[in-house]
Amino acid sequence: MMAWSELKMIPNEYNDEIKAIDESLIRLLSERKALSNGRRLIPSRELVQEWSNQYGLDIPQINWLLNSLNSSSTPIMLNESGELLNVLPIMKKSIVDGFEYSLTHSMQHENSSIVFVEIQQLQNDVNTGYIRPQLLLDISGSQQYNVHRNGSHGGGGHTQITFLITPRLPDNMNDVRFALIPYAPPMESSPKEVILDQDVQFD
Repeated sequence: MMAWSELKMIPNEYNDEIKAIDESLIRLLSERKALSNGRRLIPSRELVQEWSNQYGLDIPQINWLLNSLNSSSTPIMLNESGELLNVLPIMKKSIVDGFEYSLTHSMQHENSSIVFVEIQQLQNDVNTGYIRPQLLLDISGSQQYNVHRNGSHGGGGHTQITFLITPRLPDNMNDVRFALIPYAPPMESSPKEVILDQDVQFD
């Protein structure tokens, strides 16, 4: 039986061209970290659109990169959120391109908040099997918040997304502004489809 120390490196196609790009990325990351000095710096939507056109990258992918650079802490795990203190209604709605987006409520835990977003297709006559939201909740207020996708599910023209936010949102959200922005990892793969088509007998 082979010991851990005997495990061999898995062959890959890493080469000098990719190495040069990776080294440039690491150098630029170091420079940006020093210049930002812990501040959350996000370009305008117009500038992101310009970069998307210039470099042939989708806007959700660019936003994924920029938000990754601005994330200042490791996301808290659900079992570390602490006791549920209360549930705050938010009830903010917006309609874009035939879909209604509802920011419904926040579950206020000791160490974090979980915010729920409902997305509903308004035209019932259009057959939509699955909605794939490439979105991230953007929050601005008196302090900086770290936001992480916490899951999504749905079907038939409806989906729900939850976001884990640290630190916990204030109970008074009058000065807190919410927005959904395009967001998707560059190497994101489509979810695997599993077809169940066998006879099932119940005895």
